[in-house]
Amino acid sequence: MIFKIISMIFLILLLFTDIKRLINKIQQFLDKINKS
Repeated sequence: MIFKIISMIFLILLLFTDIKRLINKIQQFLDKINKS
């Protein structure tokens, strides 16, 4: 049971970091478009 909770938290953290990375990429892309 505890292991399940830990793995769930781990998964959420992984997803969260991935989403942040995605947002960063999108912002960089938008910046490039705005500059050109």
